[in-house]
Amino acid sequence: MGKDRKKPKSLGRLLIDLTPLLDVVFIVLIVVLAGQDNYSTEADRKYAEAEQYVKEVNASMEEIGAENSVLTEQMSAYSSINEYFNVVTVYAAYSTENRKLRTIYIKVNTEDTVTINLNPSNASAAWLECRNYIEELIKKDESLPMILSLDSNRDEKMLYRDEMSINELFMDLTGKYKNLNIRNMGSVSN
Repeated sequence: MGKDRKKPKSLGRLLIDLTPLLDVVFIVLIVVLAGQDNYSTEADRKYAEAEQYVKEVNASMEEIGAENSVLTEQMSAYSSINEYFNVVTVYAAYSTENRKLRTIYIKVNTEDTVTINLNPSNASAAWLECRNYIEELIKKDESLPMILSLDSNRDEKMLYRDEMSINELFMDLTGKYKNLNIRNMGSVSN
């Protein structure tokens, strides 16, 4: 019985040839690393795009901040302008239904607009009321300069005779008071 045992196989036959397996592992590793490099390159490109976008947004925000600062200063200056002079804007518009029915609008600085109704029966009284209102403004503080402005750029239509009445009123007042300046005198075309 003792001699039936099989002899152990040689050590060389028991070892598995690992060379082809190592080749496959290295190929897989190279493919994974190459793919990782592509992902990394794409991520770097996206990151650079995001950085550029952030720079553009920051530049826009700085520009908006500068514009806001300028506008805030202008609004502050505009609100203090009323302390140094008055701007009186006058215009007259006719009703689209009836050109004989008109309204004189007088706006002082940023205050509400004063309206005076004007029709053929009260034309003289309406223009006198307009003149008196402007003269009251002048007399409040004659040392305060006043700018009289004819607003002919309105959407409403102005009759030529109303424009001439406003221009004549302005000329009469500037001859009487020294603190008046006229702006936007001209003609309106219907």
